[in-house]
Amino acid sequence: MNIHTQLCTFKTADNERLHGLLFTPPGETSDLALVFVHGVAMNFYLPPLAIFGQELAQRGYHCFVINTRGHDWIVRVGNLTKFGGSAYEKLEDCLFDFDGALDYLDRQGYRRFVLVGHSLGAIKSIIYQGTRQRADVVGVVSCSAPKQFYSERVSRQPGFRETIEKAETMVAEGRGGELLSIAVGATPGIFSARTHPNKYGRDDRNDCRPYAKRIGCPLLAIVGSSRTQVFSRIRARAGRGGRDKLNF
Repeated sequence: MNIHTQLCTFKTADNERLHGLLFTPPGETSDLALVFVHGVAMNFYLPPLAIFGQELAQRGYHCFVINTRGHDWIVRVGNLTKFGGSAYEKLEDCLFDFDGALDYLDRQGYRRFVLVGHSLGAIKSIIYQGTRQRADVVGVVSCSAPKQFYSERVSRQPGFRETIEKAETMVAEGRGGELLSIAVGATPGIFSARTHPNKYGRDDRNDCRPYAKRIGCPLLAIVGSSRTQVFSRIRARAGRGGRDKLNF
């Protein structure tokens, strides 16, 4: 099946301009849109999410693959007046990014949404719906969400505690905008001293487990064998707070 592909631009409440690809099956209308959210330093046009969106559009679904302000490592933002991207984002600002994307889709006539997040995008999706508790979000799909909480990372990542402490010291010295080279799993990464503790710091503000209990809709978690324990704990915390079935 041929599909329509539209490059879209949407704005957030704090005036950031973001982009996405809207994949739709020709001649098939729907009030449901699947919203795909990338992981750390990724974007809307790289695999895997762009491929997922195209494949599902061929199966009749309307798919919006978006950028958050944390796309790529470093980008120009603020009307080209400052640096942004994954190296500089504050994770809580994803609330504005999701709001902007869903508001854009609402103006296109969509009324129901499923959030599909990959890696850090899965964490953001759970935190977003656990915070906003939108009635029009009818499902959340978490694909390979990382263990975002501090205590777990300290236990398995050598030097993690020291790196967080270094970043905290730099922020206290007024050097929060300086960059640190920090590994993300097996790959190199770049974070400002302010952003690194915001995303991974000891306050565990980005532990998605408490938010999972409050999403008020079905949550599908797709995990590998090394992550089954953490999602068993998420399931236990979430209980049966959401609806049991999701009908498209």
